[in-house]
Amino acid sequence: MIKFARKRISQNVLLFIGFNLSFLCAAQVCWGDSQTILGLERLIEEKLDLIEGKRIGIIGNHTSLDSKGASIAALLLGEKAKVTALFGPEHGFEGNRSDGALIEKSLFQGIPIYSLYGEYRTPTPSMLQNVDVLIYDIQDVGVRFYTYISSMFHALSAAKRQGIPLIVLDRPNPITAQRVQGPILNPAYASFVGVMPLPIRYGMTVGELARLMNEESYVGFSLQAELVVIPMKQYSRSQWYDETGLPWIAPSPNMPTLETAALYPGMCLFEGTNLSEGRGAPTPFQTIGAPFIDAEKWLKAVPADVQKGVRLQPTVFTPVGIPGKSENPKYKNQKCFGLQLEVTDREIMKPIDLSVALLCAAQSLYPDQMRINRGIDRLWGDESLRSMIKAGMDYNDILVSAQEGLDRFQSVRARYLLYP
Repeated sequence: MIKFARKRISQNVLLFIGFNLSFLCAAQVCWGDSQTILGLERLIEEKLDLIEGKRIGIIGNHTSLDSKGASIAALLLGEKAKVTALFGPEHGFEGNRSDGALIEKSLFQGIPIYSLYGEYRTPTPSMLQNVDVLIYDIQDVGVRFYTYISSMFHALSAAKRQGIPLIVLDRPNPITAQRVQGPILNPAYASFVGVMPLPIRYGMTVGELARLMNEESYVGFSLQAELVVIPMKQYSRSQWYDETGLPWIAPSPNMPTLETAALYPGMCLFEGTNLSEGRGAPTPFQTIGAPFIDAEKWLKAVPADVQKGVRLQPTVFTPVGIPGKSENPKYKNQKCFGLQLEVTDREIMKPIDLSVALLCAAQSLYPDQMRINRGIDRLWGDESLRSMIKAGMDYNDILVSAQEGLDRFQSVRARYLLYP
């Protein structure tokens, strides 16, 4: 029995028109009542006193919607507060720019939209000069190297510097907020795809993570900004996103489905190699390969124990440039051979373990063609994965080394959890 829900939203269903989505009912999804009550909805319904009479800056994007499809900008523009600045993370405020694309400042109804993925990654004093309160409301995917949480970290720093509060409106962790997996980032390898020592899969909501980022000094510092987290209601940390009753909106152009998000903690590691991670293909992070791969041979070299919960099948694909998603993917317009991944049991799958085993097998089979670059160090958290794979170490030994520090992180994490 396949244990991965098949409810999905077509890329063509959700068109972000202006910033004023109100009610949308389409072939594959209806906006309407949901089980989980979002932090955004609680702000509007219960906590308006936090922003009344204030000048508001919103860090958000196309996912900053309530359960009926109304955008945060539209909701707050009609309230007693005054929206004076908008801030967009990677992919822009509309969420339609490809990975890594630098974004310039723009306007919406006379309100400046500042890019936090352009010349600056942190709101500057001039950007915040007309802001009394910052609000952060973006759907995360629960993975350390997904850059939206880096934008939240920098927003906390900016709020502290300017002496203004930051309100984080909590949202679900799509791949559950209870699983902690993968190596912890070495502070020496901190970057915008890893701003602090977290495991790859940190098992927290953005609200919980904001509390840890702000208050915890286990990394040698704490931000101590004036932080307000508005939690969700009717949410359990064991829930996958499709169990919350909320419709799926692709958080970024190459995260089209919840199944993609479930595999992403492991398959994103292929970005640090010369193997395609599926950008430019119909199913990014579910399609991996290269022109030099023999898919059948590669699959046979991957141990069965790491394949649990995932079906791997040989495939042929040709990455193409896709505007707004992947203009120049690896092996653009070249035929690639590799594997197609399908989640069959998300409760037992271990995407990081699977990815490490796939990389070890590829290195063993193709030592002359395989390339692992320093980009994987930032994703893994240090250079150990690259060095161990190149040294021919067994994948099990690599995974054992990745467990170091997780017990300590679990004890730190426990202090900031908000949900049962």
